[in-house]
Amino acid sequence: MKISSEFNYRNAKEIILQYNPKLLNEIYEILNNKENKLNLDLIHGKSQRDTSKQIKKFFLDKKWNEEKSCKAIPEMKYDLVKDENFPLEIEVGHMRLIYADLFEFLADYSKEFIKAGIIIVCGDPIKFGHIWQNSIKSTAKKIIAIKENLLVPILIIGIEP
Repeated sequence: MKISSEFNYRNAKEIILQYNPKLLNEIYEILNNKENKLNLDLIHGKSQRDTSKQIKKFFLDKKWNEEKSCKAIPEMKYDLVKDENFPLEIEVGHMRLIYADLFEFLADYSKEFIKAGIIIVCGDPIKFGHIWQNSIKSTAKKIIAIKENLLVPILIIGIEP
């Protein structure tokens, strides 16, 4: 697995680097680690959650916390958290699923519970075997469409298997 692209919305990367540069370095190390390989054979014909589970495991091995509640809406949960200021979502499934992630970030950011959000998406969905999966391009398009209302800084990281 490796990082192929980023979309740095509202200077999220700089904010993360200012408050917790080790966190961003750890994310990059996990996502660019050649030993962290996605087994796409496991996901063909199965739920897109199988890909997310594989990615999540790489983070859990580094002592990240999973399924941490969004403070503003406790029924909603972030995929991973190591620093509560910067929750992380893995959204390599269908592109329509990104909206809940954006809403979580917006809710917590508007109440000053987080400084920025981080989302991992497909760099190129075709390399994951589908065209409907969330990508840098589809996420950026959605964010730009609501930029007047989406004030939370978000770092979107595109990965390749």
